[in-house]
Amino acid sequence: MLRWLVNLIAYHAPTAEKQAEKALKTLRMELFQAEQRVMDAQMHADYYRFRITFCEKVLQKGIEQVSDERRSHEEVVHELRSGLKLTALQ
Repeated sequence: MLRWLVNLIAYHAPTAEKQAEKALKTLRMELFQAEQRVMDAQMHADYYRFRITFCEKVLQKGIEQVSDERRSHEEVVHELRSGLKLTALQ
């Protein structure tokens, strides 16, 4: 009985390999979350960069010209998107 108990404890003992296996899952999740935070930060930086550029253009050219530029750009983008056709792979 004592030998069985010793074997059971030895089998379930927290070895370095078992601890590393458990830590690996946690570390992968932490890495994923850190990468998500980096992507979110980049998105926020791009957003504020765009807003600063927009405000600088409004100060330089006036809102009328900036609005006209944006409207013509949106029409070009819309034309490009409507020209794309996706086909299913067969």
